[in-house]
Amino acid sequence: MALDARPMAQRPPKWTLMKPKILVVRFSAMGDCIMAAWALTGLRNTIPQAHITWAVQDRFAPVIDRSRLVDEVVFADTEHWKRHRSAPTTWLAQFRMFSALRREHFDVGFDLQGQVKTALCLRLSGAKKRLAILTSDGLSQRLNPTHDCLLGSVHEVEAASRLLNAWHECRIPIRPLMPPVHEAPNHQIIIQTGSGHPHKKLSSQRWHQVAKELIYQGHKVTAIGGPGDDSIYTEGVTNLVGQINLERALNLVANSRLHISADTGTAHAASAYGVPTVTVFGKTDPRRYRPFGENATILRPGPEPDDITADEIIRSAERYLGGRPSASSLVD
Repeated sequence: MALDARPMAQRPPKWTLMKPKILVVRFSAMGDCIMAAWALTGLRNTIPQAHITWAVQDRFAPVIDRSRLVDEVVFADTEHWKRHRSAPTTWLAQFRMFSALRREHFDVGFDLQGQVKTALCLRLSGAKKRLAILTSDGLSQRLNPTHDCLLGSVHEVEAASRLLNAWHECRIPIRPLMPPVHEAPNHQIIIQTGSGHPHKKLSSQRWHQVAKELIYQGHKVTAIGGPGDDSIYTEGVTNLVGQINLERALNLVANSRLHISADTGTAHAASAYGVPTVTVFGKTDPRRYRPFGENATILRPGPEPDDITADEIIRSAERYLGGRPSASSLVD
């Protein structure tokens, strides 16, 4: 076998010459998975020949690009298991599923979530090298080697990238690899009325006020959200709240003109697809959890998102709609 005579500094990194098997563990939620995709795209760009498996909760799998970003998706968590988390049968089923990952002989595995369930998944996977993001969960810290990736005021995308860089250098891309969309631009303004937690939501009255003004200005408005989220019955608004699945929502968002919402997963999807966003935050720190892309306006009126006025949202939206410019890209 011929030896590489080049100085060490001039040789390509080891894994760029091989086809490593990589496990990424990030079960939930929608926005967090999309933020993880930003960092993972950097690793895919650096080692395009790698075989990447993502362990995720079944309901969030549609936000993962299976054609370019990952080679395989494993349902490591399900809605059924979540509803019966304390049942012995659930623990047994998850233990069997996590242990079955050993057959893949992963070279490296990353836990980007840092909870007990994700830490167990990584630990039982048998990955030769395990790296986990450090969180306040004491048990998860004992299961895998951890890295404090949140030092300083860093975004979740940057924290995930730091963890990946602990194994192999990679850069955060301009845009993450997302599932391909299959529709033409719809020129709609999307209003997502819901959020993952009640304290992040705006009232239906506030969304009605925003939608009414946008319709008055001549814009096309579509409201989306999950079952149980507030509908917008304002005249002229296409109300699809609770009526479409996640795949359809992604297609609508990706082809839209502007996305307006509270802190929620579809805001991250819009930003990942390059769609401008106006996002209202409350107690959650936007420096860590804001949509990561360009053209992302953050409004933070105070601890309660509903402290924002409809006019403030409209003024920020007009920055992207050709109207009067917003006074600032961050309104406190």
